[in-house]
Amino acid sequence: MKSKKLVALSILIILSITIVIPAKAGIHPVTPNSTVFAASPTPTKTATPSATPTEKVATIAATPSQTEDIQEKIKSLVKENLTATESNLKEKINQKTLVGYVGYVKSINSGNITLTSKDESLIQITTDDKTAYIKEAKPGKLTTIAISDKIIVIGTLLKEDIILAKRIIVIKEDPSAMVSGTIFAKVSSVDAKKKIIGLSIEGKEVLYTLTKKSTIVITDIKPGSSIFAITKKFEGKDYLSTAKVI
Repeated sequence: MKSKKLVALSILIILSITIVIPAKAGIHPVTPNSTVFAASPTPTKTATPSATPTEKVATIAATPSQTEDIQEKIKSLVKENLTATESNLKEKINQKTLVGYVGYVKSINSGNITLTSKDESLIQITTDDKTAYIKEAKPGKLTTIAISDKIIVIGTLLKEDIILAKRIIVIKEDPSAMVSGTIFAKVSSVDAKKKIIGLSIEGKEVLYTLTKKSTIVITDIKPGSSIFAITKKFEGKDYLSTAKVI
């Protein structure tokens, strides 16, 4: 009888206690008299692919000295470009400007002529198929030009001392060209009618005729006087243009 009472008391105690079951994966605690639902499955999470890793570009800052070097290189390149442009423009201008030179042929080689100018500087003359040659007032060829010929060159500057010849004219020098000089001598004779004055030179008398433009007053010149005179020699004859009694 006593054992039955203990059993009944134990059942009441059990019924009066809330059964607590820790919630674990899909299992929830239930209480007496509550509706028990089947555990719902936990939705499977789809793994989200991670974003493509961004590639990092390493950057290195230039030092002040490196920056200065770069600036100097840029300035140098700009200067070179300006110089080249200026040179090209100058050459184009020169090729449109005619120049002329007179000199003697020093050498001829493969269509190129070296010219010695009046101040003895050398000038290079280059020719092409458009170069015209004139000798003795007639059309000629490059082969008609000889060493020591005196020529006039008309052309355009390719460089400072190089000319592209458009026309080359050979000048015929007169061997009897008038030559000027000076003399100091004693008067040996005077012919006022013929306008001739005789001068004693190295023990011999040399007759000088007055030039057409002579400023000498022949009546002022007397035999035995000494004169300082400007002489002219033309075609083998001697002339006086100016004289002063000393």
